[in-house]
Amino acid sequence: MKQIIYMISLFLLFVSCSDFLDYKDKDKVIPDELDHYSELVLGELVQKSVGATGYNLWYMSDDMGTFIPSWIGSTTKDDRISNKSYYTWAKECQITPEGDERIDPAWEYFYHKILMCNIIEKEVGEFEADVDNVKFRLLGEVQALRAMSYWYLVNMYGEPYRDAEQAKTAMGIPINKETSIKDKLYTRASLQEVYDLMENDLESALRNLEDGEQKNSIFHPNKDVVRLFLSRIYLEEKRYDDVIIVCNEALKETNRTLISLNEMLGYSSDTKPMLNKDNNSILFSWLNKEAHPTSSSNTSMGTYCPSEDLIALFASNDVRNYRDVLVDYWNSCRIVKFNVNYSGCWNTNYRIEEFYFNRAEANIKQGEWGLGMKDVNEVYSKRIEGGNGYLEAKNAEDAWILFQEEKRREFCFEDIRWFDIRRWGLAVEHKYYDFSVDRNFVTYVLDANSPNYVLPLPLDVQRRNFEIEQPVRVESKTK
Repeated sequence: MKQIIYMISLFLLFVSCSDFLDYKDKDKVIPDELDHYSELVLGELVQKSVGATGYNLWYMSDDMGTFIPSWIGSTTKDDRISNKSYYTWAKECQITPEGDERIDPAWEYFYHKILMCNIIEKEVGEFEADVDNVKFRLLGEVQALRAMSYWYLVNMYGEPYRDAEQAKTAMGIPINKETSIKDKLYTRASLQEVYDLMENDLESALRNLEDGEQKNSIFHPNKDVVRLFLSRIYLEEKRYDDVIIVCNEALKETNRTLISLNEMLGYSSDTKPMLNKDNNSILFSWLNKEAHPTSSSNTSMGTYCPSEDLIALFASNDVRNYRDVLVDYWNSCRIVKFNVNYSGCWNTNYRIEEFYFNRAEANIKQGEWGLGMKDVNEVYSKRIEGGNGYLEAKNAEDAWILFQEEKRREFCFEDIRWFDIRRWGLAVEHKYYDFSVDRNFVTYVLDANSPNYVLPLPLDVQRRNFEIEQPVRVESKTK
């Protein structure tokens, strides 16, 4: 119990206070019942955010472009500078062109969650089994959140998984199994060690959540999101049969449903965005990134906007004419995707649609491209109004292209695009317009399988840990 007391004392300023905690000293709080740990998991692990965690992934993806106004005066602002180093995949992307530091908060954020999961798992494990099975639910929740935290860390700061042989020696991330703060320098585990750890945690979480109290809430880790992350891991490891099995299990058991065409058309106002707490396609919601990738309403400054090639992917009768996929606010807008003031959920959401795409990818990769396109069209048919909601592939290569394009359309500016770029080894180009009316621009290039797929360690970690291996990154490339 002393680990929990110490940790909560240390982070008390950042945790919302609630009646569920007994105050023993004015600066110490002690959970002493399983229900108290439920509140701790919800507040400390699900709801708590540190800065704009993960914001940089939007700027590095090919969904992002830049915009400058047609008229530039002495007071016109250029709001692009602070994120230009990410947008151009600079060697040290945490230093802005003006020399300011923007330390990436994700490393500290996710490792704090991992430590808290370790502590809570140990403390909850010492309780006797209870009649409501709260203990098993809590164990499943922290194991799921720990695996998900490792997944983000390894897919930001580790090498991309290419095959089992490569993963034995490829650069992973540190593994922390401590249940208290230790004054030690961590080194990286191999990529395969991290993937084995994540898979073991998710499999254990699935068993515990099966036996545990059922919450049926998108704000509690659940079997659906556990299976989703298992399917992501299996895809990365190219274990396509396992992808299909876990997706089949999820779709057979879940009570979540695809967003229908009529439902999509109802998400047409700022007060009723598509991603909202009542949307029955959402499996789990967490991670308030405290940022949104684009502003379609501000055309009076230099800013970031959806890229030209992303916009070109949408047909005129595609109802996913999202406001965050429009450069010009005054163009027609059918669907609002997310609004922090009205969504009622966090802005990292996982949807049932991803199971269809993950199963489709596995089938296409195994040569069953007809089955893969069937899953793709299950989603696509619910996104096209007044036309043929059907994508027809002529062969496996055609199916792969159609699959990639449709997944990009469906999940733009959500959680997955940067990770798909890494996993598929895609090249990306970004135009960066000069801040002038002549609209000159420089094209920056991220090569296929670039070493800059791997983010540098946070600057503060680089300064205090000289034992951890640093990724080898290269200077920005232009053409």
